[in-house]
Parts: sequence; C-alpha cells; structure tokens
Amino acid sequence: MTTPRRLLVDPVNACDYHLVSRCVQQAFLFGRDPATGRDGSHRKQWLVDRLNLLACCFAVQIYAYCIMSNHFHLVARYDPLACWRWSDEEVARRWVDAFPPKAKGEVVEERKAEARELLLANPARLLRARRTLGSLGDFMKHLLQPIARRANLENGTSGHAWGGRYYSGALLSEEALLAAMAYVDLNPVRAGIAGRIEQCRHTSIAERVVENSAEALRAYLAPVMSGLDERGPQAAEDPSATAPEAAEHARPAPALPRPGITVREYVAMVRAMADAVAAPAAKHPNRVRGWLARLAVLGRRQRAYGPEEELASWIGRRGLQMRETPLPA
Repeated sequence: MTTPRRLLVDPVNACDYHLVSRCVQQAFLFGRDPATGRDGSHRKQWLVDRLNLLACCFAVQIYAYCIMSNHFHLVARYDPLACWRWSDEEVARRWVDAFPPKAKGEVVEERKAEARELLLANPARLLRARRTLGSLGDFMKHLLQPIARRANLENGTSGHAWGGRYYSGALLSEEALLAAMAYVDLNPVRAGIAGRIEQCRHTSIAERVVENSAEALRAYLAPVMSGLDERGPQAAEDPSATAPEAAEHARPAPALPRPGITVREYVAMVRAMADAVAAPAAKHPNRVRGWLARLAVLGRRQRAYGPEEELASWIGRRGLQMRETPLPA
C-alpha cells in the first residue's frame, strides 16, 4: 500500500528530500523516442527554466537536479512553515513572480504591480496564495502540469504525461543529503550518456562545474536555487501571529545547516565517483567506495535515508515499520 504523503513529508520541520517524477509508461518526453523517432530533448530546458522560476518563489531550496529522457530528479530542502513567516507583501511579490500576468502567452511586466495590489486587497485569495507557496505538493504540481500541457500541445495529443504521483524520500543527515546529490548528479554517467561530469547537461553539477572562480570553489556548498532566502520585510517571527492554523503546529526546529563541504570538494568527490562508475573493476580509494555504497542505498527508493538511529526515530514517530536500509557509516 502507498504510504500517505503526510507521513513522508514533515508538516512542521524543515527537511531535505529526494524527489523523482517519471513520464507515463516510461515515455521519452524529454528525449528521442525509439518507437516514433520524435525527439523531445529540447523540453529539458523547459523544465530547467520552470524550475528556476518556481524554486525562487516557493518554500524550497534546490540542491541538485537532473533531467533525463523519461524522468527527472530533485534534491530539495523544504520548510513547511516558512510561508507563515513571510509578510503579505512578500507573499504577493512571490505569487506574481511565479504566476505573472500574461497577454498572448507573454509576461506583461507593466501589470505586475497592479496584480500585487489586487492580491493584497483580497485577504482570502492572499491566504490561498500563501498556502500554495508553502506546499511541496503544490510546487510539484505547478512544476509538472505546465510542462505536460506544453508537450501535449506540441505533439497534438492529450492526456497524462506523468506516471502517477511523484516519489519523495526524506534525507535525515548530511551524509544522506550529499549522497542523494551525488546520486542525482551522476545519473547521466550511470546511464552512459556522459563519460565525465563536464559532459553532463541539464544537471546541477553542470552549473557547479562552470563556477570555477577561486572564490566560488572555496565557498560552502549552497543550493543552486532558493525560495527560502528572505527577499523582503519579514512578518512576525511567531508563525501563529500570521496565521491561526499555524498555531496548531509546534515551533519549527532551527534551520538546517548547509553541508559542511566546499564546492571544490564536492565537485572532486563527484568526479572521483564518475571515474569509478566508468571503471568499476579498477581499485579506488576507500572514501570513493564508501560514497558509492551510499549511492547504492539511494537506489532502493526508500521512504527515508540516514543512520540507523535516525531512521528508527523517523519511522517510529510515524508509526511505520522498519524496512529501510540505513546508510553505511
């Protein structure tokens, strides 16, 4: 039986997640279909552009992404109560940025200010916008649906483009987060599409590789897209002061720290693992073998990943059975 989403996504505390969505019946929505010969590779950029737009407006941060021919991966940090800390003006600004006024399919910049004012003047609609921007499910919905409609329009077809609901696995430790990021970034290498990370396209590792200034490489690993950074005046710190229903939840835990690894160290780690994938019979350093073992656990599509103690605690709080495999130490 499918586990209810409310048991998979924490309704109170910020947490990291590995998210996956697949095309219906493994169709090649983003690549060359071997049956029809139709090439949809150009649609990968559609999804990247849409991701860039929405991830800066919703309560998520994207740490890694990879767009493949028939599915895509995200590693995201989601804070379910962040939206209740935003001021009304911040909510209106984010909403209009995510869903701008258009005419004949083109964004009309001149009408954005009016759209924000209209939203601020309608408290009920503003509350719906706040809830939507703070929902991981709505983020995925508004990411996927426009791509499906656009692909159907281009193909002259109708119907579903995505095969069922998206997968989400909680990442309970820094090791789990880094393993999931590497798992996502190495997808083209494992699929034989690219031999080196420099050859990867439509992935977060491609973005990080071009950040080759000394300052960028020395910086600690940060999200490639963020909607959790404050962009305007904050509301009151207490979420219950902004929204009555938020008072039902406990005060959220402190923000999760960013991974304690620099961009240079992460890129070197992923490059070493790519070399190991390309030459599995060769002898590789213990640290590389350790990370590859963690990647193997990520391939199990569990409900959560992390050390055994954290897995047991996470599962116990939700009344689930302990079937997950802990990450290797």
